[in-house]
Amino acid sequence: MRGYSEDVLNEVRAKSDIVEVISGYVALKQAGKTYKALCPFHAEKTPSFVVSPEKQLFHCFGCGAGGDVFSFVMKAENVDFAEAVRILADRAGVALVASSKEAREAQERRAAVYEANEAACEYFQEVLAGNPEAESARAYLRKRGLSEETVKRFRLGFAPPSWDALLRALTRKKIAREVLLDAGLVIPGKEPGSCYDRFRARLMFPISDPSGKVIGFGGRVIDDSAPKYLNSPETVLFKKGRNLYALHLAKEAMRRESAAVVVEGYMDAITAHQHGFAHVVASLGTALTEEQARTLRRYVPAVVIAYDADAAGAAATLRGMEILAGAGLEVRVATLPAGEDPDATLRRGGDAAFAKVLADATPLIDYRLYVAISSADHGTTEGKVRAAREAARVLASVKSAVERSEYTRKAASWLGIDPDALGKDVEALARASGLRMRRPGPGAASGGTGRASFGLETLEGDADRNAGSRHTKSKDDIARSGEMMKVLEAEKVLLRLMAENRKVQAAVLSEVGSDGFHDPRHQRIARAVVEQTADLGGEDEDRPAVEPSRVMAVLEDDETRRYAAGVFLEQAGDDHGDATRIADDCLNVLREHAIRERIREIERELASVGGVGRAERERELLAELGSLRARLSREFQPFSGIG
Repeated sequence: MRGYSEDVLNEVRAKSDIVEVISGYVALKQAGKTYKALCPFHAEKTPSFVVSPEKQLFHCFGCGAGGDVFSFVMKAENVDFAEAVRILADRAGVALVASSKEAREAQERRAAVYEANEAACEYFQEVLAGNPEAESARAYLRKRGLSEETVKRFRLGFAPPSWDALLRALTRKKIAREVLLDAGLVIPGKEPGSCYDRFRARLMFPISDPSGKVIGFGGRVIDDSAPKYLNSPETVLFKKGRNLYALHLAKEAMRRESAAVVVEGYMDAITAHQHGFAHVVASLGTALTEEQARTLRRYVPAVVIAYDADAAGAAATLRGMEILAGAGLEVRVATLPAGEDPDATLRRGGDAAFAKVLADATPLIDYRLYVAISSADHGTTEGKVRAAREAARVLASVKSAVERSEYTRKAASWLGIDPDALGKDVEALARASGLRMRRPGPGAASGGTGRASFGLETLEGDADRNAGSRHTKSKDDIARSGEMMKVLEAEKVLLRLMAENRKVQAAVLSEVGSDGFHDPRHQRIARAVVEQTADLGGEDEDRPAVEPSRVMAVLEDDETRRYAAGVFLEQAGDDHGDATRIADDCLNVLREHAIRERIREIERELASVGGVGRAERERELLAELGSLRARLSREFQPFSGIG
């Protein structure tokens, strides 16, 4: 199962109480049988994050995050499943053994590279602390104003100028050359089997993953030699476009601030942390990537970009803010004094100067307008028209009509032009953009909303089938939409009861089957409940069928796991009585829906019946229709929507 045997995963899960684990990240408060907290994954004022010690699940009813203890660590630490297992196994003292030869080899290779990186980091730290060859590096750090505490916290080091100092040091620690090559710490020489150190005469910045393990390095020369910076190559652990420098030290402060500050360089981030700005991370170069933006979005809803105040920094800011906005982040741009980077601003003006820069950060739309307008020559008619055209393009992308109108007036004032004229250009572009946005693409009927697709697809499909007759009225569609919501709610209650009660599970399987649920996610959850119950064995109907955490463990995709956590933790108002009675009430909802669906099918067929020899078929349909309507009237209350 995803690289590890089920026995190993069950042991890690059993020794990782979800309340204890999550308590290490957020302050949980007991509320009856569950615990509540402000969600660590989105900003909120009222707690909607629920943890169940009984079911060993968590779910946020605000943002939809949910799952088991593995899911939580994956999201909180921004790691994959295998790394989440390792983190929890280390915490619980469980020895991990991969389930396949390939997985074991990959696990051993990663472990060896981790070990090599850690040994290299310790070696570089030792050299910086006491080696005479590192005096220039120590003097450089003193000049930059870094304290000993900061140097230790960021584990800064120095690579000696020797061509093989690290190679010899780690070979003495019994670390094989092949592992050092895998880690990117050494480079193959010209002679067969020879190697030499990648980093020489450089101040060393360890790069860590979100859990704090060293995955690579950045090295900076102290003199004027080139290249000024040198990073580790891509390895099994290190992907430059995926990682953010100092994230492991910044993530808790980022959550507290509900925002991150992104700077360019190592020293920018380190100096910011030393001055108390602990929510600062660096992008390992000026080119922010979509993966880095997605990583930030997992931790915070908002980002401030604080890149250098030069042409390269401005260009990087433009690229970065679009990538961040595309990831769904609220973006603001900090404007630094001319010629300064964050490190220089902090060393010149201290905490107050940088705090003001962050407080005065410009919203995304303001910055885009500023760049669009300032790039043209306002002294000429041609330049002013060009600037107005660029401003109109920016303004047309603003979704709020009120906000668009206000910014149009602001831009017109900056340009010294008629706001009504600019407004007409903006609205024309906005309307054209809106038409393109509304035009459905391939598969638009079923994708992307996060809602159960069944009801929507059915309504749209029926509309297509009946396009010629136009029988369906909007109020009927609304009623059917409400009917489907009622069906889906009933199915969620049945799924909870199936996991809790074997008798209910047997009754649902007998009447509906696991594939008879209308939402595909419900089908997957039902199959997992049935499979896990069968694996547990036993015929006692009074025994609980299966723990929800076992069901979560076998669901393949993240979206279904998140959804299942909500299903199992949702508290229905009438969910605490007799399980059999509640299940029968829910099955009645499905029975009624099935009858109504059949009635609709008959009505559609009757609308198309005609021609010679069809009278007999029409009589059969009318008889069935009458029987079904009588049954509805006799057995079910008239449908009146949800409530």
